[in-house]
Amino acid sequence: MLFPVNKNLIYFCFFTFLVLIVCLFSPEFVEIIYGQWIYPSLRLVMNTLLFIFPLPLFLIFIPSTLLWFGYKLAVIWRFKNTGYKKKWKRSTAFVFKVILLVICYFYWIWGLNYLRPSYEESLELRLEAVEMERVFHLLEKWTERVNADRTILTALGYLEESDLFDHRTNYPILVEGLNNFLIKHDYPQYREVPLRHWFPPGILMRNGTAGMYFPFTGESTIDPGLHPIQIPFTAAHEIGHGVGFTDEGFCNLLALVICLNSDDPFIRYSGSLVFWRHIARAARSLDYDRYALFIDYALSEWVRADLHSIYAHRDRYPDWFSGLQRRLYHTYLRAHGVREGVASYNQLLMLAESYFELHGEGH
Repeated sequence: MLFPVNKNLIYFCFFTFLVLIVCLFSPEFVEIIYGQWIYPSLRLVMNTLLFIFPLPLFLIFIPSTLLWFGYKLAVIWRFKNTGYKKKWKRSTAFVFKVILLVICYFYWIWGLNYLRPSYEESLELRLEAVEMERVFHLLEKWTERVNADRTILTALGYLEESDLFDHRTNYPILVEGLNNFLIKHDYPQYREVPLRHWFPPGILMRNGTAGMYFPFTGESTIDPGLHPIQIPFTAAHEIGHGVGFTDEGFCNLLALVICLNSDDPFIRYSGSLVFWRHIARAARSLDYDRYALFIDYALSEWVRADLHSIYAHRDRYPDWFSGLQRRLYHTYLRAHGVREGVASYNQLLMLAESYFELHGEGH
């Protein structure tokens, strides 16, 4: 036989299945064994490999895996002494074994993080709808904040769009902010969480996303085609995934706290603008006329110009498959216990309101 049954693969898959069953019924076990010991150890190994190979490994891993997969299938079909039906059976068996191996590897290297206890519950955060008057109070408060943050950048010389595009995120500052958050809330610390760029610029944005965590190589990635103002927040969000946080809403909260507490004014502005946009979206949906009247006189021209620049920049990379990535990711998140699916991205306002009340960051 070209591809005999591999007993080691069967044992590995069976053991992984048993671990998943145990973990489903004991999130505390997952947190203690996987969250506190196994995943940090895997993270250390991945960081070491990524330090040795400074090139983005995911750009090597994806094509090499596809080439290997295609080669193995070609070997099956080119085997001369095998009938057509037997080739189909062997091809199907090979594909099935590869899928099993990928799934098991995924859960050990990353997926078990989905079975850890809720981060919101561990930090006693509430997911309660914010009342309309409170939303408009936040809109007033954060409009002042985002105007002030943009004024600081103006004073420092960030007067033109070209100046903004020359600015690059100070990645060590983001990692420092991440570890400050982890220390504060008794999570394991990480010296490094590699951040990579996809190429060509815009390839993720054309597929409906700005960044992603690639678990098979342990790399947090962002699209370099993003508007520079969006890069710090997006980068902070993705390195949040890199340390084991799976929930999109929680990673948005983590990115917000990292940005708002940064000493870098550009990073602070990136965070405050994202949060302002979430508040503005909520206010607009609650009472558009009141929202529009307030924005007309309260929002600074510099912030308006930045928003128009962000929208125009995004329009350079229209979706290739409109809505497809969102639907697929929604299904993926629901399958892994995130009940809200992609709607979890929109929980930032509720999570931040609760977090700031308990911890005071960002004020």
